Amino acid sequence: MSVEADREQRQAALDRIDTPRKEAAVTDIDLESLSIPELERLRDAINQRLLQLRYSTPRSLPEMLRMLEEVKIVLSDQGKEWRSLERWQWMDGQIRFWLNPADQVRYRAGWYTIDELILWSQDRGPVLVPQEDDDEELEGWTEIGGVRIRWLPDGTMERQ
Repeated sequence: MSVEADREQRQAALDRIDTPRKEAAVTDIDLESLSIPELERLRDAINQRLLQLRYSTPRSLPEMLRMLEEVKIVLSDQGKEWRSLERWQWMDGQIRFWLNPADQVRYRAGWYTIDELILWSQDRGPVLVPQEDDDEELEGWTEIGGVRIRWLPDGTMERQ
């Protein structure tokens, strides 16, 4: 191969790399100008998108276990902690992982699919404890002298 042909081949390869594709838009981001919270949001968004792209098809057990390790890195980057996220078993026709979160006020312990753990990394899904409205809990109750009273339909009182 001549020097000229080699140069043309390298240039063609560079042109293929530099040519933007329709399905992926590349955005130039000035990392130096971003603050720490902005960089953390960017990191989280990239991690979540990578998980979504890599694991959108059915997976084998070794793939699921590799994926679990990546999800754990993403969760750790977000400051989410757990006492247990190692055990797995076949349940309800799919592989589920046992999660025992450190913050059990905000997160529920239980058996979760890899997709549900990914949702947790996005602050969504069944791992989150639903927020209860205090107004609904107090509806129908009256407080008299520090005692909560609910009036029953027959006009009598029930104390709590």
